[in-house]
Amino acid sequence: MIVVAPDTGRWMLTFPGPAGSHGEQDTVVVERQAGYGPHGHPVYEDADRAVRVEIEDGGLVHVLDLVGRPVPDTPVHAVLLH
Repeated sequence: MIVVAPDTGRWMLTFPGPAGSHGEQDTVVVERQAGYGPHGHPVYEDADRAVRVEIEDGGLVHVLDLVGRPVPDTPVHAVLLH
């Protein structure tokens, strides 16, 4: 029997540093919001509403809006928080 933990509605995102460098990575926790994004998956945002993303079931992140940070050149890593 396979038991799947329920989605808590919170993910930790890790934004990579600049491409080609060993720059510092930035992390932020996002929580589930009402509605779905343009790809048909749930929308999440951080407490400051500076980061708004759509996250697929497998953890693939689609950046919808970023305030105060550049759009990353490489994928954003997402980890489901329990």
